[in-house]
Order: sequence, then C-alpha cells, then structure tokens
Amino acid sequence: MPKKLTFFEKCLQTLAVIQLAMTISCQITIIPIMLYITFFTKYWLFTILTLVWTWYDKEKGWKGGRSSRFMRELPHFKYLRDYFPIDLVKTADLDPNKNYLFCNHPHGLLSTASFINFCLGTSPRTELFPGLRFFMTSLDVNLKYPVVRDYGMCLGLISASKKSLTYLLNDSKKGNVVILMIGGAEEVIYTIPGKNKLILKKRKGFIKLALKLGCGLVPVFHFGENDLFQLKEPNPGTWLYTAQQWIKKKTGAVLALPMGQFGLFCVPKGVPLTTVVGKPINVPKVAEPTQEQIDHYHAVYTEALVNLFEEHKYKYMKDPENSHLEIIE
Repeated sequence: MPKKLTFFEKCLQTLAVIQLAMTISCQITIIPIMLYITFFTKYWLFTILTLVWTWYDKEKGWKGGRSSRFMRELPHFKYLRDYFPIDLVKTADLDPNKNYLFCNHPHGLLSTASFINFCLGTSPRTELFPGLRFFMTSLDVNLKYPVVRDYGMCLGLISASKKSLTYLLNDSKKGNVVILMIGGAEEVIYTIPGKNKLILKKRKGFIKLALKLGCGLVPVFHFGENDLFQLKEPNPGTWLYTAQQWIKKKTGAVLALPMGQFGLFCVPKGVPLTTVVGKPINVPKVAEPTQEQIDHYHAVYTEALVNLFEEHKYKYMKDPENSHLEIIE
C-alpha cells in the first residue's frame, strides 16, 4: 500500500514538477533577456564572461556534453519522480561492450518520462543496465544559448545532430546509450490523451545512421506520456496550425497550448508513467547502406515497436482493447 503523503510533501512534488515545466518552456526566452539587462548594469562583466565562455565551449554539446552527477542528484528531483509516479521496465539485458540508440516514442509535450528515467539520478537505470552511460538528445538551439546550455549538459543533454550521435556511437567508444526522440518536436502537436499518433513512416535517418555505425536499435515506449496534458489537435488551415508550422520552421520548436492539472499549462497531470525498454535490434555495420537495406531495417524496427506496444498496453493503458499505434508521416 503506497505511503500517504502529507500536505507538505504534495506541495514539494508540485513545485518540483512546475520547476521542470517552467525551465523547459521559459529558459530560452528568460535567460537571454536577463543577460541583456545585466549588460547595462554594474554586473556587465558577468554577461561578457558568459558570452566568451559560451563561444569558447561551443562544441561541447556535440562532443558528449558535460554530465554532472551532483546536478542530476539534486534533492528536489526525488519529488519530481514521485509526483506521477514513474517506472522504468526492461525486457532484455544489454551488453555494456556495445553502443545503443534508444529510439523513444512518443515525444509528448516535455518528454517527461524520458528525461526523468534517463537523465536524473533518481532513476534505476544504472541498476537495470549496468556498465552503460546515458545521453539524452535535445534541439541544437538548447545547446547554443548561454547558461541554458550549461544547465542542460549538466543534466546529460547533448545535440541530436548526426555529428553528435556519431561522436558517441562510433567504434572507438563502447557502453554508450543515446536517447533519441524519433518523432522530434514536430510530434508535440499529437500529444492527445488516449491517442498514440507517432511520426515514423518517413523518419529513416536514424536507421541509416545505425547501419553506418553498427550500433543496436532499441525501441522504447513511454506509456502515459501523452496523458500529462490536454492538448487541442490543430486542423490544417487554422491559425494555430499555421503558427505552429511557422515557429517550427524558424526555431525547431513547436508552439503548444496545453492544459494540465488544475487547468494550468505548467502543471502536468499526476498520471502514472511507465517507460518500457524493448529488446535490441542488431544491425550490421555498412559503410554505405542502400535504400533497400534502410527500408528493410525500418520495417523490422517498426514491427518491433508495434509488438512492444501491443504486448505491454494491457498493463499500462486504461483502455487497452481500443488502444493502437497510429503511425503517420
């Protein structure tokens, strides 16, 4: 029987989850404004030093980042994990002498389950997958802004670019796991409770990269991720859809108007989150993969993902009989 929480503990959990949402959604706008304002005060040297450091260290996000155990184990992250609650389930052992690409679905609004399970020190990932090091990918823009980039890298974030993935998954390194959100920011608009729409049909770049590097492909599904917020699915031709597409094209991010707990955009609903890590798909190392090879392993991967969802949905979904993956685009 779960422990009954005190009012104080509930408040701490809510504050922890608000901090996560506000950090992700506001940091790119607030930090640059603060640095700009600081430049015109007696603390102007701080802004100059920050900008110089950002320029000097600009490649770090593409070369493995700078994960900090101290930052990943900050006390308030425990309350963040317990807010939902959240669980991490493995279905097969992974060899620490190999590299793996964890292909995550769905993206959700904030990729909450992926972030908590694969970045924070409260996760049991090191016990479940001993000998492996985890790196979570993010939009390049998050690794270019002063202060924002340093905070993100301390929590284990790296660039989602081909250059960054190649650096960590090549033959010279072993035991690395890169967390990649296959649907990307574009999938945010399909964050609808009870729905399981995934952008995958045309996403084949990760297959080509895995073939070139010979790293294992691991399907990962986050049950409950799409239930954290109520998000209206925009229809093509509407102002919201047009605005979303324009912002996506310009910045790589997606404009979303979510409603969470208590009707607040910054407080996700406290629904259970379960991350299920599937069995690895071994792919051969091919210097120049043909389109036929890419299509073949894309089909193999898609089938493995669907099977993973169908096998576990009866444990982790409210209406499993009517829940199916809808693979689009």
